[in-house]
Amino acid sequence: MQVSVRTLGFIEAERALRQVGRRIDPVLRGTMNTTATKTRTERFVKPMRPSIKAKRMRQALKIKRANTRRTESRIIPSSSGIHISDYAKWGYDRIDATRARIWVMGPNGKKIAAGFVNPSSSGRRPLITARGQKLQPAIGPSAAYWFKYLTGTATIKWTNEFLQKEFRRRVELELRKA
Repeated sequence: MQVSVRTLGFIEAERALRQVGRRIDPVLRGTMNTTATKTRTERFVKPMRPSIKAKRMRQALKIKRANTRRTESRIIPSSSGIHISDYAKWGYDRIDATRARIWVMGPNGKKIAAGFVNPSSSGRRPLITARGQKLQPAIGPSAAYWFKYLTGTATIKWTNEFLQKEFRRRVELELRKA
């Protein structure tokens, strides 16, 4: 999913900065990078904090920062499943004596995870059968799933507003330096 945002007043800001001997490129890069970082924290990590450890969510939502070669900043969510142990709350619904379906708690309720639990065992570890019939830890929905789930018109509007404020703040800061 790709979402585009635009800065209003770009031409006027560029003209004002050029008059005082400053360039707009560093201002834009800083604005884009700060906006991506703040959006990741406020719109994705914080809402998921009751469900997934914040450190794990930040690791799964990489930020490709704007630099001299790339003018945009991007949040790239991992499509790999997140281990059940990284979720704050998980449980299972019994199917029969030796099998139960795993679920994880998301921001708006339960979400079925990939794996099973043996409710009759003493450990009740969430597992998944992988290739070669090896048992491995179970995985829940990926960061990409939660990213798509949380990205809506409210997130886009919030990001646009933050970008505009940050851009104005940085332009004013550069103009004051001159």
